[in-house]
Amino acid sequence: MPDTTTKPIPPNRLPAPPERAIYRELSTDHYPWTEITADYEARQDEGFSGLLDIRQADRWARFVLVSGAARTGFTQGGFEVTWAAAMQAMPRAQVTLTRMDGVICDLIWALRTAETATPLDIPWPGAQTELQRLMFTGALVSEGSCSYWKGGQLLEGTLPISGAPCQVFSTHHADDREGTLSFWQDLLGVVNGRLPLTEPWRQASVALAGEHPCLDPFAQEVVVRGGQLEVDPDLELKELRPALSAALRQVLARAGVRLADLPLGPLRQRPEWVSAGLEVN
Repeated sequence: MPDTTTKPIPPNRLPAPPERAIYRELSTDHYPWTEITADYEARQDEGFSGLLDIRQADRWARFVLVSGAARTGFTQGGFEVTWAAAMQAMPRAQVTLTRMDGVICDLIWALRTAETATPLDIPWPGAQTELQRLMFTGALVSEGSCSYWKGGQLLEGTLPISGAPCQVFSTHHADDREGTLSFWQDLLGVVNGRLPLTEPWRQASVALAGEHPCLDPFAQEVVVRGGQLEVDPDLELKELRPALSAALRQVLARAGVRLADLPLGPLRQRPEWVSAGLEVN
């Protein structure tokens, strides 16, 4: 009988669409590192978004550019690697440059430390409802398919065939409660500096309580007072994350405030940013 199990995609090596490659498997034997480096620097100057993959035998590194801004390279396990270290470790490399949307690049960057995929209990397409409910952000993989999601919405990629088992790489660690609460406290503190949150948050919580019961003001599971976030210690993160995102989006929309107008600083570089499913317009 044929093997119908889901073969895992190697961690940190989520696929780049081959049809978007600007150049593919370019050998540094024929196109030396000096020219690769010059091209990489020129891409930054032109505001390029995409992936640069370098491999030699079982060694590899991936560099990410988002609107010309270079993220630190990484390799197996999400470990950071510099450009100089990659050149030294792989003097006779194969190099592939792929143009991709900056949002997808940011997502792939955030997934660099995702060491294993989590199997979903429900096969496709039934799993889609759960991904939407949890406002899933990450990569959905199955045999021969990979798609990228943010806030429960499909961004790009190929979907599994009907009945196929699925796995997900998520941008957050399911049990990272401290990191999640710290990020949201910092984010709400920034917003509160521009827009006092106490009353707008209460109004949004009332409006969204049917969809996100933890926001019900009478339950007191999620409360924001004076920019300070208070969360019931028994509330699960899988319920908390989408509720916080939904409430903040509604607060900002009602007030006509854009995240792009706020001093977000390093918050956008934290792994929780992508999981929050928020856009800066």
